[in-house]
Amino acid sequence: MTDFQTSTTVRHIDAEKVLAQVLEHLREHDLVASRRDNAWLVDYAESKIIFSAQADALYAQVTASSQMALYEGRMMVFYHIQEFAQCEPQDIQWQGDGVILERPPAFRLVTAQAVSEVGPHMRRIRFGGSDLARYDRQDNIHCKLIFPQPGIEDPEWPTLGANGVPQFPKGDKRLDVRTYTIRRINAAQGWFDVDFVLHEDAGPGSRWAAQAVCGQQIGFSGVGGRTATQAAWMLLAGDETALPAIARIGESLPASTHGVVIVEVQTPADQIRLTMPQGMTVQWLYRENAQAGTTTQLTDAIQACPIATGGDRFVWVGAEFSTAQAVRGWLRHTVGLGSKEQLVVAYWRRGLDETQMKSAPARQADNSPAQKAPS
Repeated sequence: MTDFQTSTTVRHIDAEKVLAQVLEHLREHDLVASRRDNAWLVDYAESKIIFSAQADALYAQVTASSQMALYEGRMMVFYHIQEFAQCEPQDIQWQGDGVILERPPAFRLVTAQAVSEVGPHMRRIRFGGSDLARYDRQDNIHCKLIFPQPGIEDPEWPTLGANGVPQFPKGDKRLDVRTYTIRRINAAQGWFDVDFVLHEDAGPGSRWAAQAVCGQQIGFSGVGGRTATQAAWMLLAGDETALPAIARIGESLPASTHGVVIVEVQTPADQIRLTMPQGMTVQWLYRENAQAGTTTQLTDAIQACPIATGGDRFVWVGAEFSTAQAVRGWLRHTVGLGSKEQLVVAYWRRGLDETQMKSAPARQADNSPAQKAPS
């Protein structure tokens, strides 16, 4: 079988520094790079990637057996170089085999089929769509939902530019992309469920879900973001934004699993039924009148939890940025958990929407109040 191949050379950057940052980021996501002479090799999504730093230029080559795998490898390279080199999209040009696709291969149009209430602040929407097999997996349970602006009845969905980068409409027809957990999915039957947290200072996802009716369409893409690694002892913790992931992770665990589940919600009415192994205890925390992300009770409860020592253990936490920063540092430096024993995810950051959060500089965790309001 003939492989497809494409490459890029990005010049006038600190190539060694950018490559080191890319490789460190990949390691954090369990993508191991192996050294060969002056190059680094990475296996990614059915493609093979070679990175090498040459003076002030970073070289990357992607090889794959299909155009779809070539595209996904190329986009992984593109987004990571752009992020860490802080360069413009036009600075990353490709040579070799092109990718002849009208839309990003992961993109789907999905239709709301059912709307139900999980709790006073959570709404479940079942979507129907075609070709969902790539999303029906337990090792990666997140997706990207793509929302048109309110009142736009005929959205312009993303296409591919000449350099393979997804092109999104701008202005009044712009699209908002947000990350969500796939709560349940049946690819064979063509449906999946997403649970939306509803709140007053609603962002695109919460706002859309609050008015959603059957027959409405949005965009769907992904997959994106690793999930918890199963272990004999586990701690699952988070606020209501992480509750769908906690629920799904718990349902997939072997019956022999032991550990603790800690969830912060607004009031007792926001509790949902969790299906967990018998050996896992569940602790609910209530903010009552406090705004989300303004208390330390979730951090305090996690740090009060006796983490299993040695052996087969894993900690998964999804929470507001400041909480995630504090917990991550505590797990690493106080508990001594290695990178393969924990995954702490900042699901949101007060005062910033998802797009702003990704571009905001990280700050060290401290005891000062976090900023305001997720989207």
